[in-house]
Amino acid sequence: MDISINLTVLKRKRRKDGKVPVYLRFTHDRKSRYKSTGIAIREKDWNWDRQEVRRTHRDYTHLNIQLGQTLRDITEHRDELQRQGRLTMNALMDMFSGPKKDTRSILHLCDTYRDKLHQDGRYWEGRHFVVVQGNIEEFIGQGASDRVDELTTGWLAAFQVYLLTKDNKNTPVTTRKKIQRLRGMVRWLLKTKQIEIDPYANFERVKAKKNGDTKVKLSFDQIKAIQALDLQPGSAPWHIRNFFMYSFYNAGIRFGDLCCLRWRHIVDGRLEYNMHKTGGYKRIKQTEEMQVILDQYRSKDKKPDDFIFPILDKGYDDPVELRRKISSRNAIANKNLQNIAKKAGIQSHISFHVARHSFAHHALTRGMNVYEISKALGHSDLSVTQDYLKSFDEDLLDKAMEGLFK
Repeated sequence: MDISINLTVLKRKRRKDGKVPVYLRFTHDRKSRYKSTGIAIREKDWNWDRQEVRRTHRDYTHLNIQLGQTLRDITEHRDELQRQGRLTMNALMDMFSGPKKDTRSILHLCDTYRDKLHQDGRYWEGRHFVVVQGNIEEFIGQGASDRVDELTTGWLAAFQVYLLTKDNKNTPVTTRKKIQRLRGMVRWLLKTKQIEIDPYANFERVKAKKNGDTKVKLSFDQIKAIQALDLQPGSAPWHIRNFFMYSFYNAGIRFGDLCCLRWRHIVDGRLEYNMHKTGGYKRIKQTEEMQVILDQYRSKDKKPDDFIFPILDKGYDDPVELRRKISSRNAIANKNLQNIAKKAGIQSHISFHVARHSFAHHALTRGMNVYEISKALGHSDLSVTQDYLKSFDEDLLDKAMEGLFK
């Protein structure tokens, strides 16, 4: 008996999200039966000739590895049944129960963690993690262990070296960011008790170049100079200046969060919202400086679900589309900020995120302790704040030295 097995997508099984499922097709005497692989993709991402996922899919490497393994497993079952003289379509179908995943596999856990980020609404962080996951797949493909119980300090060190190799073209700064994003998954593994020893405990991230860790920030005088500019009310620069100042006064709200603020987020004189990047909840008392900015956008016809600031033209159900729109608006804001900075006599190349750096620097120089700054910035870990403030230490040292002999 001869049963052929191949991979295909079934357009007639198209899901509501537009994706088509990938199936194993078993054919004997021109009659076919199908078993789902559990994978669904866009039809345009399927290569019919090669029976694999195209490179246009961001996870094509991992999906093709998984599909290839599934196809090899069922082919081996077929050959074994044939050797035993027991090969029938029913016997082959009974032995196949779908793709088997090793729950102790690093790659499988990467998938689970990425899904968790999306379920938690941390879509942008999930998109960044996809890049790191791709690097991990390549690293494992070159012989590194895929067992989570071998995710040790040594494994991390080898992965860091791999990222720094010439072919990967990762700078020390980029490598540090990728290693930090992987740390998010490691924290989750520790929290869910899937590993017991923190591989980061004795691990040293590659050091960035001296200027690589220097964060651009503005002094309070420069911030006030931007605030004092005479800009045409209602113009793009006028709005961008308001957005920037509101972010600064509210402990450096990220641009993506600022875009999504609605009037219902102002509760009893406090701004209350969930941060998109970390999922953390923030409550900030609205001081007079903040109220002045809010009053310029407040009107009687505003509804609780209306956006506070006129940045997005509508709400977006698709998180990927939302992030794309925010990125576009952020680029426009940054371009305007360059012109605003020049008018204020500021030479530094600034972006919207400089409001966050400037708040942290101002808070540090005014004596706010690291724990308080960490709470204000919404960091999930104090060590993140300590690393964040390292580049500001030199300013404090300069200030201390100036007063040392006076």
